[in-house]
Amino acid sequence: MTYAIEKDEPISAAMPRIVNECIELARERLLDEQQAPEERIHNARKRFKESRAAIRMIRFPLGDRFDIENAWFRDAGRRLAALRDADAALEAADTLEADRYHERRLLRRLYRRLRHRRHLAREEDLARRIEETLRELPLAWERVALWPELPDDFSAIGEGFRRTFRDGRKAMMEALASRSPEAFHEWRKRVKDHWYHLQILRDVYPELTKPLRAEMEALSDALGHRHDLDVLQQSVAGNAFERKVMQQMIDRRAAELSEVAIVIGTRVYAEKPRAIHGRFEAYWKVWA
Repeated sequence: MTYAIEKDEPISAAMPRIVNECIELARERLLDEQQAPEERIHNARKRFKESRAAIRMIRFPLGDRFDIENAWFRDAGRRLAALRDADAALEAADTLEADRYHERRLLRRLYRRLRHRRHLAREEDLARRIEETLRELPLAWERVALWPELPDDFSAIGEGFRRTFRDGRKAMMEALASRSPEAFHEWRKRVKDHWYHLQILRDVYPELTKPLRAEMEALSDALGHRHDLDVLQQSVAGNAFERKVMQQMIDRRAAELSEVAIVIGTRVYAEKPRAIHGRFEAYWKVWA
């Protein structure tokens, strides 16, 4: 699988190919019973996110079909989300620093509850959810075959690229203003879209896109780990004192990750959407 437009490959061929390959790879991962369920689901959901990002890049030439495709890949990912959320909460708990005895005691109790939650998620009709998703994947291929013909110039992808960058910039401003979990989660989604778009365009100007992709990956990781803490927070229980102690540990780690994200984000989003669009359009014309 090459999650990128290749040299001399028409956009009208590249974008359907990219999405079709993502669908095929998701199918292979879901069928791979040699892997643990959480790995199968994590890999399949990643392919759905890649597909959604690619579709966002061509949202304007897709016209009315964009909403159909965007909703399908969103719902396909959500269908498999329960087990991933349980794993994310456990991973987030591992990042908490417990300096005092009662903090370590509360963490041990939380681990037990989270492991039980993951066990329940594994038992919760997981096979049925995977089977439903596998049954619908051929329909996704059929829909791709019905897409309208895409223009074979930068106009096919440029406006979607600009829109995603603009939305990420706006989401960052809202996260900085509100500092709410919802705002940081929305920013995270837009960051991943732009990161995937840079991967699709990575061969256009590798010397530039490689460091940019590294920046976006680091930003996505920081925001992703912060979101995992928000998922973890939903599992906090106990009396008022215990909830307060756990909340303090979560807040400390969330503040650290937020600052990392803000430092990277203000650097990445310093450029105006129109400027980055014009820059990449110029790179494209030279490359093409």
